[in-house]
Amino acid sequence: MAKQVQGIPADSVGIQVPAGRIAVGRGRWQTVLQARDKPMVYRLHATQSLVVEVDGAARTIRVEAGASLDVLAKRIRVRAAGAAQAAHGWYVLIS
Repeated sequence: MAKQVQGIPADSVGIQVPAGRIAVGRGRWQTVLQARDKPMVYRLHATQSLVVEVDGAARTIRVEAGASLDVLAKRIRVRAAGAAQAAHGWYVLIS
């Protein structure tokens, strides 16, 4: 379950807990979340385009630079999209 959201973290309602930064290359996946018990909602903010894999799905989601994506999942992995060698961003836990 994914929902595209525009804006910055201050534009949203609810509590957001800072979780971490994303710094990843094109050829390698970075695991953002690996939950044991239950799925959690994270908001991923991309400063450069990212490819997002949710719960090992065969289909991935592309997040363009400057956009964000809300994801409910037990496992989230990201990597740089397109021809970019690296991508950056950050993610927060949404409650």
